[in-house]
Amino acid sequence: MSTLREKIVQRIYHQFEQWIGQNKLQFSCQRGCASCCTHNVTMTATEGELIHRFINENGRNSWFADKIQSIKNRQQLTETTNELAQKCLAAEESSTLPPEKKETVCPFLEDDSCQIYEVRPFSCRSFASVKKCRPGQAAELPQYYISATTAGQQLIEHVGQGEYWGNMHDVLLALCDIKENEGTAELLASQSVADQARSRLTKAQPLPGFLIGQDEYEKVSPFILAVFNDKIGEKNVEDILNGK
Repeated sequence: MSTLREKIVQRIYHQFEQWIGQNKLQFSCQRGCASCCTHNVTMTATEGELIHRFINENGRNSWFADKIQSIKNRQQLTETTNELAQKCLAAEESSTLPPEKKETVCPFLEDDSCQIYEVRPFSCRSFASVKKCRPGQAAELPQYYISATTAGQQLIEHVGQGEYWGNMHDVLLALCDIKENEGTAELLASQSVADQARSRLTKAQPLPGFLIGQDEYEKVSPFILAVFNDKIGEKNVEDILNGK
């Protein structure tokens, strides 16, 4: 059964897709286009739980265990998106280093097709380009879209505050200590694999404010308002996030 946090994250996914359609954004991305699909994707524990449930329900634990152990030397960020936002809003200098240029293809790709596409994290959902891109070539996107994706990441981190945040594969390995995921945990090379992943993670932080430039606010705010006004049961998401 999905938790309340998972339901909110899924509503954020949905409202982001609706917002893309409302803005009539046309991307060059299509099935088989996977140059942006690398192993250096960040996410929250809540998103990781959605992936684990998908794997458990489809009986792909052996395949999954092999995949999450296969990546070595993954990038470790020292600041979450909301920690970076806090510093930017306070005009403080960030200690986060830019991503390394060398990337490894995501192990969840097979024949350039994502095997966990239905439950891919928001970072993957927001990868896009208005022109066809190739390995080593930057995607091309309007600035307001980038601001919207940052807002989405901030909201999802706020939902998962206090829980794991970091590289996708580290989060997935760390979540193997949950009873529901013991089917995958039993297939890991050793418990130390999950312990090492856990040591590389940090904790998701609350939302300090959105990193939206004045020029982008008119375009981005409908997405945020749609999330806040979305309902889960009798309450809207904004009230739930505010603890009401």
